[in-house]
Amino acid sequence: MATLDALLYQWISRANKRLEDFDLPIGFVEESIALITRVLGKEYLEQLLIAESEPVHFLDDEANPLRKWLLSAMIDQHVIQALELAAYFRAFENDPALSDKVQKLKHDKFHPIFFELAMAIRVKRACRAGQEVSLNPENESSIGDFTLSIPGYRIPCECSRLGRSPQLTEPSALSESLSNRVSDGTSRIPTPLCIKIRSSNALTGTTYNSVLQLLRKCFVDIRRSQLPTQHGDGSTTVTIEELTDASENIPFRYVDRRVVDTVGTDWDSATRLCRVPAMDSNEVSKRYEQGERFHEYESVRLFMKFATPGGEPDPYGRLTTKLKNKLKQTKTSAEHFGKIVYVEVPFDLRTVDEGRLSAAVREAAVNSRSALAIVLANREGNPNFRHHYSQSGTYNATAATQRPEVAQLFERISKAELTIDPILGTPYRRSWADAQTRAMKQSLRSHPD
Repeated sequence: MATLDALLYQWISRANKRLEDFDLPIGFVEESIALITRVLGKEYLEQLLIAESEPVHFLDDEANPLRKWLLSAMIDQHVIQALELAAYFRAFENDPALSDKVQKLKHDKFHPIFFELAMAIRVKRACRAGQEVSLNPENESSIGDFTLSIPGYRIPCECSRLGRSPQLTEPSALSESLSNRVSDGTSRIPTPLCIKIRSSNALTGTTYNSVLQLLRKCFVDIRRSQLPTQHGDGSTTVTIEELTDASENIPFRYVDRRVVDTVGTDWDSATRLCRVPAMDSNEVSKRYEQGERFHEYESVRLFMKFATPGGEPDPYGRLTTKLKNKLKQTKTSAEHFGKIVYVEVPFDLRTVDEGRLSAAVREAAVNSRSALAIVLANREGNPNFRHHYSQSGTYNATAATQRPEVAQLFERISKAELTIDPILGTPYRRSWADAQTRAMKQSLRSHPD
């Protein structure tokens, strides 16, 4: 079994091969991994990366992605996001409350804490003389997730996440996500499987979560050599059996560029999930680097059937409810000058109905006397091989007049998002247009066909 040091050394070696493409200085990867190890602790990383964990762990969309990021330096997004987390640790390494954040991050709160640190570092980097940002301890007496301190007053900042976007609650997208979760969850099961998911409910977020719970139970059975297995909750059943020549065939075919049911089945979808003959991603990476190309085999045949969906929930109503709860949750005192609420939204802020979005925010904030600003943020990749947050802010005009230094700080934050490297904390080396041209050339170089 590989040791933690060996695994991280291999990750560093592979990441360093992309150092120039990522515009990172020599030694930066090593320093970042050492920092992650120091902050999270070797024992935790050994448990996360080496100790055998149930494959069902990967079926949870909210699960800690560090395992995925640190087990493979072959994927650009894995590398840059691990380095981004290290940058956040570096910025707050001397903050007494970082240890509280890290404990929550370790225990199934990765994405909320990652977002808190992402917003906190952006405010911190925009601060000028006398202004500073400090993380708040994770206890009931804390007001907000972090605090912006300006001479004479303080501003608590509360962070939250809206959850899946309206686009991601559509049945087709949830179906694709289920297929991905099944692929991840079966990655360590050597036996080819035929999985059938059937529900009398429409595929919504609630049904999706129910399916994940049933899959978990089935995978526990498989680990105990109980196959076939079936679990249900009254409306939904998941059945798993060994995939053989006698298993049900996929009834769909492409005819004239359309998917056609050739046998009259009632399945909504049926897909093959294929893999290569290797023990794990580490073996695949090694053999691929040596020039070997693999023959794929069918590891899972997945069938799914759900009821016809009804009306979809109103995403703007969900946003209003979320904001109202957060504005009520963050209580200010005499030492505070208002509060700022950050909400990570999983939809493109460029394509929303701006009128309905503004109305949703206004409805939540209209009765809040202490709301200084509400900022919606959507995480996106960019051509500099980084991630940034597109933002939509609603600000208290009266407060901005009384405290122009706060308005100036928000302006700096907004401008910095597309000009400052979130990993290095310095201006990007290239213009946006140059970065796009360079990224396209690198893509063509990696995929010459």
